[in-house]
Amino acid sequence: MRGNSVIWVISVLNAMKTSANAILIAFLLCLSTIPMTVSAEGESIQNEVAYGIEYDWSNLDEDIDSLTGIDLNEILSRTMLAATDAGLTLTVAQLSTGSSNIYVESAEDRTATTIEIGGESHSVWTRATDVTIRHAVLFDSALVTEWIDSSGADPTGFDGYLSVDSENAVAVDVNMVEYFDDDYNLYGVDMDFSLASEVSIEYQMDAGLEGAGEEFDFALTFGTGFDLNVPEATAEWRLGEKAPFFPVVSTYEEVEIECADDAALTTSGSEADLKIECGTLEGDYSVSTGFTFDLSDIPTENFGMDAGLLDISITDEISSTGSWDTDMEDFMESDDDHHETEEDEGHHHHGDGDYHHDHDDGSDGHTHDEDDRHHDHDDDDSDDDDSENDGYGGDPDASIIIAEGGSPVDVVNCECGTANPLMFLMLAAMLTNIGEAFAEDAAEELGDTFEEEFSEAVEGIGEALGGSEEDDDDDDDYSEWFTCADGMEIDEYREDDSNNDCGDWSDETKYDTFYPCDDILTSMEGVQLYEVNNGMDDCSDESDENVLWLQHVGLDIQTMYECADGSRDVSEWSIGNGWEECDDGSDEWPLAEETLTSTETMNVGSNGYADRDTVAAVDTYCYIAGMTVTDSDDGSTIFDGNMLMSSPGSGYVNGHAGEDIGPYDGTREFSSSGHINQYTLPAGLTSCEELTQAQIDNMDEFSPEYVATSNVVTHDGSLKRMLSHGYAHQTDGEVEFDMWFDGVHMDDEEYTLEVVIWTDDDEMIGTESVDIDSDDSHASGGINDDGMDPGDYCVEFTLVDSSGATVDTYDSDDDDGLCMTVEEVPEWLMELGAILEAFGESDFEDTLEDFGSNLEDRLGGITEDIAYTDSLFIMWWSPTHHTVVGTSLVVQDNMETWYTLVGPQISEVYTDEVTVDTGAAPATIGLNYLIGDAASSAAVEMEDAQSVDEIADTAAHAADMGEFAQVLEDAGVDPASIGIDPVEDVPAEPETAEEMIDEGIFGLPSVSGLATIAILALAGIVVAQRNRDEE
Repeated sequence: MRGNSVIWVISVLNAMKTSANAILIAFLLCLSTIPMTVSAEGESIQNEVAYGIEYDWSNLDEDIDSLTGIDLNEILSRTMLAATDAGLTLTVAQLSTGSSNIYVESAEDRTATTIEIGGESHSVWTRATDVTIRHAVLFDSALVTEWIDSSGADPTGFDGYLSVDSENAVAVDVNMVEYFDDDYNLYGVDMDFSLASEVSIEYQMDAGLEGAGEEFDFALTFGTGFDLNVPEATAEWRLGEKAPFFPVVSTYEEVEIECADDAALTTSGSEADLKIECGTLEGDYSVSTGFTFDLSDIPTENFGMDAGLLDISITDEISSTGSWDTDMEDFMESDDDHHETEEDEGHHHHGDGDYHHDHDDGSDGHTHDEDDRHHDHDDDDSDDDDSENDGYGGDPDASIIIAEGGSPVDVVNCECGTANPLMFLMLAAMLTNIGEAFAEDAAEELGDTFEEEFSEAVEGIGEALGGSEEDDDDDDDYSEWFTCADGMEIDEYREDDSNNDCGDWSDETKYDTFYPCDDILTSMEGVQLYEVNNGMDDCSDESDENVLWLQHVGLDIQTMYECADGSRDVSEWSIGNGWEECDDGSDEWPLAEETLTSTETMNVGSNGYADRDTVAAVDTYCYIAGMTVTDSDDGSTIFDGNMLMSSPGSGYVNGHAGEDIGPYDGTREFSSSGHINQYTLPAGLTSCEELTQAQIDNMDEFSPEYVATSNVVTHDGSLKRMLSHGYAHQTDGEVEFDMWFDGVHMDDEEYTLEVVIWTDDDEMIGTESVDIDSDDSHASGGINDDGMDPGDYCVEFTLVDSSGATVDTYDSDDDDGLCMTVEEVPEWLMELGAILEAFGESDFEDTLEDFGSNLEDRLGGITEDIAYTDSLFIMWWSPTHHTVVGTSLVVQDNMETWYTLVGPQISEVYTDEVTVDTGAAPATIGLNYLIGDAASSAAVEMEDAQSVDEIADTAAHAADMGEFAQVLEDAGVDPASIGIDPVEDVPAEPETAEEMIDEGIFGLPSVSGLATIAILALAGIVVAQRNRDEE
């Protein structure tokens, strides 16, 4: 295989290898990009090429059967019979009609004309390539189902139908004109492009449920449509210098092409490196797009809302015209900037503005003259089928017929796309520029229209479900934003998070969540608290170092143990630590913690940064921490005094002050505040340690020794277990709750958490108790909500100690999120709940099990017969035409023989690289391949077709809809109710599904769309199960 090495040509399609089941769809999708050409007339016309591909979608069922051996209609019929056997009525009717048509014509007109590039006129001739794509499909589908269980006091069951009606059409015309001289040097390209596309789909549903004496109905009609039209778009590309693009790619097997300031061609053996002056591309366009959205027939009154509340109709359309231009070098590099070229040793180029090339003897031993296009496939090891740098030179791979009665044309299999690669490049540049100019504005305007129209319905639904303007006003009063000092707004949750979100620290609190540098008023500079006194100058003015800084103040409980001999008290950390601190060693006894007498004492403490400034080991300054601790419950003072900060060593050290203030007095929560004062060493002293406590207590900011004071630190804490925060919410038949605790690490006691649900009338309607172990920091649980009728409720948490005394409470006064409202259950929801409960008590589950079993039995006899095991797309490049002259889909059977499934007649195969049998394929599909005048005539016939009605055979579709309507009537559905003309002659009595199948009623023209996929999947499951059973 060979392919184009053009590194900047997009849409180069690789040969596809896929399962045969996907052959048809993959081929159709790829063919949708095939460009079409219009032949010119006159004596100067040369190298005319025309081919086309047509597909009638009514062949889809037969084609799937031909390729896979699976009859979709048979599967569908057996599925409906399996449902009937289980007591479930299931009727599915589908119909699709449409066609996909692609035609290609190309012709050279050797009539002399002129073109101007680089300010000079050049004599040239033209080649025209036209693309004509016409595609349209109509699809109608309906599903009718019913089931009833009359064994109970009240019948339980459902009935309903779903219909789908869709149409889509695409019409594309591309005309490309290339300008060449007699040596096939390219000078420029012109292109005209137009697009007309439309897609619409409508769903209709009507369903009913009954059970427990209740009935519930639901209906829906939903339709949407979208169109995109480009009535006219033109583009003109002029190269900076002529380029031998096509001769090079038709001659050499490995080609690199890139933009350059100076045109040049270097070659070596079968390799070529082509540099071209890419020039500019400019064009203009007109484009329009629009959409429709219609929603109706939803019985909103059944949901307690106003009738017609969800009847919505939205339409909008946008159009635009404009012009554009682009530097092709920039466009090509942005499209494929991962390719690079290098000057191979022995390559030569002449930078004189024209193209010259010298040929070295390649490694394959061949010497090439200027017109030599041959290479030895067997000897050329450099050829790589998968290389993106392949050209189309060398010996031909095959010869094909490209015109009726014409002679075979030698061709090369190329990985070059389905047509002239320049067409894809031009289209990409054109559509990229149009899209950038139009798509964003169109999407924004259409989106705004949809949001504006739909928001009115959403607002109405909200009000119907209990919302009100007052609620909206309340929401407006609440702001989720924090306004910075400069007016910028940030999310409210980012306030006081220790991050400079505003940029000027105005969202943070000085000394509490950040440290302000001294020049913050001018520099807006601050640092994180952990950066203060960390040995690094984080403030540009270095003011964050050597700071008199209090880090923490607090209160804790310390357990002291008396040694057995009464010699001293030791701390709890001395027990069992491996060091004998008691004179009698009792602190290391095996049961020391249980046997030694213990007492709990309270200790206040602080730590911070103190600059001791010693001179000759004599303190220059003393640092005293002032600290106040109060009981949060009653406000009484626990401690209020000064403590000398001390720390070993000298210089800049961290200082600490602590003091035992007596036995633990039962305080559970406290509030503390403190600061550090700096003093000069009082006269007559050589060390701060010589200060008496009386002197320390009397020193303050009025003392003569006072120098400076630090920041003030506050801290709230817990000495024993307290309730920190919690939440509760109603879900799945119960009220779930969670609670977290403070002060756990200093509390060895066990507690009980009592949780109560209260009504707004102070009536207790639910309670739960949770045992709390000494190391539990969190508790959770749930309370059954059976007793919660519509109304307002709040949850209260109570922490109770082992003696039964209440320690702490947490309720709606602490957090209003603990309150909730139980809304009145709508009547329709109660009815639906009763019906669903009735379904649970019925034999519906047994019916589904029977259906599954019956389905396996009825589909078990289906045997797949896969016609082909592999497939491959081949694009045929003619070195004499310098373009693609045809395309083939080849397939491989289980004997590893390749055949042409769709494509031109292959007269002869020259190489092992193309191993296609020239005979007919054993299994065929409905794709029609045209060549020559037949393709040209078909393209002319389709030229004016733009819409679904003009492209598809709508008359045949309408005729087949009569059979479609008959199926619906036989299933008990009025076709007119879903927009289908009724059948004049209605059978006197409804027939059974089996009778209708026997009479061929379900032999519809086509099953397609998603249903096709579903049916194939269904068959696959059954076949797979049968295979497993056989194993």
